[in-house]
This record gives sequence, structure tokens and C-alpha cells, in this order.
Amino acid sequence: MWPEFVPADDINLLKSYSFETIKNAFDSITIDSKIDFKYRQGGCQQRAQLMSMILEKKLNIQHSKIWLFAPATLQTGDIRAMFMEDENKLSPFDIVSWNYHVAPAVRIEENGETNIYVIDPSVNSTQPVTMGAWFNSIGNSGVCKYSFHSPQKYFFNCLYNKNSELTTIFDGSFFEYANPDKDNLIMEKGLAVNDTAMAVYHKYIRPLALAADEKDALKLSGLKAIFGNAFALDMLFSQNSSGFEYNTTHRYVITYYSDIILDAKAIFNQQLVFWTKYVNALL
Repeated sequence: MWPEFVPADDINLLKSYSFETIKNAFDSITIDSKIDFKYRQGGCQQRAQLMSMILEKKLNIQHSKIWLFAPATLQTGDIRAMFMEDENKLSPFDIVSWNYHVAPAVRIEENGETNIYVIDPSVNSTQPVTMGAWFNSIGNSGVCKYSFHSPQKYFFNCLYNKNSELTTIFDGSFFEYANPDKDNLIMEKGLAVNDTAMAVYHKYIRPLALAADEKDALKLSGLKAIFGNAFALDMLFSQNSSGFEYNTTHRYVITYYSDIILDAKAIFNQQLVFWTKYVNALL
């Protein structure tokens, strides 16, 4: 079952390409860009924005962004989300949950027909896939809604409740990658957070998991709770603040994992510089 289509921008107005052209673009993005697509917990909007900039500025390929919204982002009180396997086994039950997802979409001519393909190496790491295959790869997508929007739309706005508190419910509007977010390095910080999570995974978490030593079980569980939580990482590294769980506060992570956190912050800062320079070349 496909998700419900909500009309927005008309992707059919865009130029269409051969599969070979888009596959070459896909390979250029996955091989040359250094974007990490293996941390599925978060960062899809940052990855989509950078891929979009590469497609536009370096490859001259017309495209749209396809946004997929779960009921949890559309309706207060509805907790239904999308899900995918967590191949890194950082999340509970080895499942990553998404309330929304986004990736570039293009039109491809093949066998006398024009089809929509999605460029999303976080879902399929080998090639662009048809929109239907993309939906089928994402658990629970059938209860979601999707639409196409301009590549300039970076992220969406949310509603405020009656107490003037910001919620996580989509209000129907988007904002572009522009100041102050651009100069505050919002996208670059998100990319650096993903890099940091995967660096810590390979350096600390995976060796602990492979060793399967009972005395390290608590440490392994604690590191997974931190680095398997994209929101907590954004708070800790991008915003220099605490996550909302007791074991993702700044005091907790510094107290119990000081060496690893200090190493992670050095990785984050290094990658923030890298992505800032990379993006500067595309602006």
C-alpha cells in the first residue's frame, strides 16, 4: 500500500534523465561527497539538502525533494511512525523509527515511460530506486503522507500548542536553508553529528559488542543509549546542551564516559570544519 499523496510542487515539470545519468550522479554522491549514510537514526534533512546542492551546483540535475510524513508528525496523539532496520544495532530492538523522511527525487525515462526515482543511499546504498520501491523499503510507509517540494525547502515548521509551546506537529509550511540557520551551520552540524556517531560506533561500540564481555555490558548499553539517540547527540554536540533522558545529560555523559565524549567532541569539531569548507564551495 502506498502512502497518501498530497499535491504540492509538480515534479512532472522537471526535466527527465536516463537511468545511467542518475546512477552516475548517485555514485558521485555516495563515493565522492563523504556523506555518511549508515547512521539512519537522524540527519535525513541535512543529507537531502547537501545532496540537493550537489545535484544542482555540481551535476546540473533538476530534481525535487520527496517528503514522507508519518501520522506522529501530522496528528497530535498519534504515535505511529515509520521504521527501518538498524544495521548498527544501536537502537532498541535494532529498529530505527522516523516521524518523517526526505530525499531527492528525479524523473527517469525508461522503456518509453517516465518514472520517479529516489536518490537515498540511507535506504538503498547501491542505486537510485523507484518511488514505489522506496516506499516498500520503509516500514509503515503505507499509513504516511507524501508530497514533492522545491529543493530549496530545507525543513518544515511546527505548530504551537495553546500554551505557546512548540510541538513536533507539521504546520504545513517549510523554510529554506538561509540565514540565520545557514550562518549557524545547522546543516553542517547535523552532518558532523552523524560522522561522530559512526566514528564512535566503529572505535568503541562495535568492539565492545563483538567482545561480548559481560563486564562491559553496562558500558555498551550506556554508549548505545547516547550514540543511538540522534536527538540527544544533536543536543550534546550541536547545541552544547543536555538530552532529556537522565543518561544523556551533559553531566552524566562527562561523568561516566569522559574520555570517549572528549574524543567524540574532537571528532565533531574536526568534521564541522570539514563540512563547513565543503558547503562553502557549493554556496
